[in-house]
Amino acid sequence: MKTLITLIFASVALLTATVGQAQENEYRKELDAVFNSFKNKNYSLLKPIVDDQVKINPNIPVGMNDMVIPQVIAQLPSPQSYKVIKTEKVGGGYKFTVEYSYKERNARLQYFTFNEKRKIVDLDVLGDATTVEASIGTN
Repeated sequence: MKTLITLIFASVALLTATVGQAQENEYRKELDAVFNSFKNKNYSLLKPIVDDQVKINPNIPVGMNDMVIPQVIAQLPSPQSYKVIKTEKVGGGYKFTVEYSYKERNARLQYFTFNEKRKIVDLDVLGDATTVEASIGTN
């Protein structure tokens, strides 16, 4: 009986990992666009996959993508590589937890939620860029 329970748990874990890997591969183009945008400090690589109503931060009004995101990207360190840590189904889309690695600093987690149209609707990029948030509020 113990063996059967262990086998069931192992099967569920394997299936979950396989589904997560499939979603990661399905979204590889979008995840690469985010990475390349961060690495090259180039918002135009990211813009086509960002929803007009993307949530950037609770303190930033929706619809300010073209003003806020380029400023944030300019302040982020340039990553060397990335790997997907976790994939979660959210509504008709997926939330990815991505670990970015850097040459001269510790790894950093980023979270991206894509809708069913493969557009980013939640972009958590202000974790290390508090000066941008502060400067936007003062303009």
